[in-house]
Amino acid sequence: MTVTVTLPDCHTDEYLRFGDNYVKHDDGSLDVVRGGTRQPLSYAAGDWTEVEGDQSKWKKRGFWGG
Repeated sequence: MTVTVTLPDCHTDEYLRFGDNYVKHDDGSLDVVRGGTRQPLSYAAGDWTEVEGDQSKWKKRGFWGG
C-alpha cells in the first residue's frame, strides 16, 4: 500500500495512499497507480533506479482475453 521510487540522483518519491501500487513494464518504464485515481504517474526508463512496495496484480490482457 506504499510505493517508494528511488531516482537516479538518490532522492526518493514516496506514495503512501491506501491502494498505491506499481507496475513495471518490459520497456523499463514504471507506473505508480494511486488509490482512487484513474491516471497512473509514469516514470520513463532511466528516470528511476529502484522501486519498493506493493506491486500491482493487474495484468493488461491482450485482444483475445488471454
